Amino acid sequence: MTSSGHINKENTDPVPDHKSLPEGYGSTEAVLLPRDPNWMFIYWEITDISKAEICGKHGPDIFQKSKQVIRVYDITGAEPIDTGGQKYFDIPVMLDAKNWYINVHESGRTYCCEVGLVTPEGTFIGLVRTNAVKLPDGRVSDATDEKWMSVTPDFNKLLQLSGVEYIGKGSGEVAKSLAQRWEMLRAVFSRASSWGVSSMSSQALHKSEQQKKFWLVADCELVLYGATEPDAHVTVSGRKVKLNADGTFSMRFALPDGGMDLPIKACSTDETDSREIDIKVTRATTTDGK
Repeated sequence: MTSSGHINKENTDPVPDHKSLPEGYGSTEAVLLPRDPNWMFIYWEITDISKAEICGKHGPDIFQKSKQVIRVYDITGAEPIDTGGQKYFDIPVMLDAKNWYINVHESGRTYCCEVGLVTPEGTFIGLVRTNAVKLPDGRVSDATDEKWMSVTPDFNKLLQLSGVEYIGKGSGEVAKSLAQRWEMLRAVFSRASSWGVSSMSSQALHKSEQQKKFWLVADCELVLYGATEPDAHVTVSGRKVKLNADGTFSMRFALPDGGMDLPIKACSTDETDSREIDIKVTRATTTDGK
């Protein structure tokens, strides 16, 4: 419609409610984001102008004959622009992918990445560099002085969000053990936040309160996690593991007293290469006997 109220017959198509995002924004840049202690996510754009400049300097076939990579620098204690002398490793990629997940073995360190080319002679040609990212430590925090509020009204909801109903589906014994442990934790939280009212019978509770006014209960579980090529075949203790889309995996185990052996084996999809890691865990629980 025109401003005078007359119908504009040149364009009668309805205006779409939603427009798709553009494939690019016309600038060469790269951004690095943290995901967890051992994973980062990078996305990038390299314009045709930038590619033409590289071809002008290194030859028109430089992109065809060179290996396209993401170079990952460990720049802990250095500036993002200072990558000289820093540790690095390369990840083969296709520049047209425009994004990638990056796994690093050391958590708690600072990284930056550079998308570039490795020539047949081994020379690295940087195309675009990211910002620096500091990954969190992959361990339990040393801070022990925080005060936590009671969450009993929402505890059942928290259990559901944690995926407790899916725990241990691969093993009946593990499922039974973990279910018992979660029931114990539910009782512990209920008892602690409701000032002595527990899920135990009133007779047992009355007898317990007569005997003791102070109590302590604790237990632990084992979480195994790792990553490999997304199309690899992985087994843990001979049991096949389903990988996530990015090649990561995790498993949860009951942890009784004694030793536990967890051999992990990954085999490439064409069965030409394999890697093995054997994790041995020992638990010894002691009490004061009171």
